[in-house]
Amino acid sequence: MLKPNHCKQHFGRLFQVCFNWEKDNPWQPFIRGMLFVMKKEPADLRRRLKRLGRHRSKKPKSLSSAFRSIQGLPEGDIIETSFGSTYRLEERFSSDHQHGHFPLSHTLTFPTQLVAEVVRKPELGTTDLDQLMFLDTETTGLAGGAGTLVFLVGIGYFQDREFFLRQYFLRDPAEEMGMLDLLHEDLQRAAGYVTYNGQAFDLPLLENRYVVALKRRLSLVSSPNLDLLHLARRLWKESLPDCTLSTVERHVLGVERSDADVPGSWIPGMYLDYLRTGDASEMSRVIYHNFIDVLSLVSLTGQVLARFEGSDPVALSGGEALAVARWHQDFGRGSPAELAFKRAVDSSKVDLKIEALRRYSAYLKREGRRVEAVKLWRKWHELSPEDDRPCIELAKFYEWEIHDYLKAMEWSQRALQCLTHWPGDWRRERNWGEIEHRIKRLDQKLESQEHQRES
Repeated sequence: MLKPNHCKQHFGRLFQVCFNWEKDNPWQPFIRGMLFVMKKEPADLRRRLKRLGRHRSKKPKSLSSAFRSIQGLPEGDIIETSFGSTYRLEERFSSDHQHGHFPLSHTLTFPTQLVAEVVRKPELGTTDLDQLMFLDTETTGLAGGAGTLVFLVGIGYFQDREFFLRQYFLRDPAEEMGMLDLLHEDLQRAAGYVTYNGQAFDLPLLENRYVVALKRRLSLVSSPNLDLLHLARRLWKESLPDCTLSTVERHVLGVERSDADVPGSWIPGMYLDYLRTGDASEMSRVIYHNFIDVLSLVSLTGQVLARFEGSDPVALSGGEALAVARWHQDFGRGSPAELAFKRAVDSSKVDLKIEALRRYSAYLKREGRRVEAVKLWRKWHELSPEDDRPCIELAKFYEWEIHDYLKAMEWSQRALQCLTHWPGDWRRERNWGEIEHRIKRLDQKLESQEHQRES
């Protein structure tokens, strides 16, 4: 093995050889440049960088030494734990507190079996709604992952005819262990959770932070969870611009946030700015955002369940009625499903009306009521003339149910006409082949029928 001194000697000899090469050697400029850089003093290099405006980066200032000056944060309590201090804010409301158009207590009036059926989780059927915890988090990233920090956790729960809303705020990453330890005491009281995309984001992320920070494994994801995001999409994706919580609460609950609110997508960057500068003035807006999120989870739970509980769908929008119809159908409740389908078919939104016609006609077909489905297929074709499916259903009906082969041929040819508007891909070729096969069969049946008449 070469020693350091030997390395220097060998490299020196190498460069000497390079310099003794012929003048036209192509490697000479490169070697001379390398030597020039190596001979430069570090101080000279620093001077040159300084002239370019480049400075050695300083370590980010930790806020742990500045905890005492937290101007800008809403009033809260500094609580000592075995892992250090943490910052918690708490508000109490009467259970009849009005959030938007509805009191918080309205959510507690629904049977637990309804909750279990709506989210298809039997374990919620034995869990009273006042035993569930409403949970929302704010994080340093919206994609999740091991490097994402949960810096604000808002929880809410009912107790003794009051609603308690607590928020745990991470003033500094060094406080994470204390925050998670104190939060754990509250999480233990919950029989389950109500979240908004919590099954995929909030709960897995919290589980991960407990493992990383405290080496604890909590079963949050496997706990009963009423995730309102999926229900909101089922009910309102056709009628609202999007299904973010702020949009749903504005249109469904009548909640208007104040100017203190901030878009959720800004929040990670705002917190990182706070860590860099120590200026907490903008954190009150983030805490307000989380505060309203938790309250909206409570009221929204009641409104979602009210849509599914009602026996008369007349008051529902078309999208709501379609979601309720599908839900009743899944549980084999034909009569309420049909009432909701009829309401959805009356929708003024064309796309929604087409979807309702498709599903309602399929329901009638499965029930053996094809004659009633005919007018739905015809209406579907009128609204969507490039869709071959209603034409094929009518062709099948006339061929196999009525044995009117001329009508069946007419609708088969209309189905081919629909495909002329399709792009020339494999789907078009597949459907075209199937329809041509049907037409050939109908030709044979018509010929046979003609021979029978002549004989």
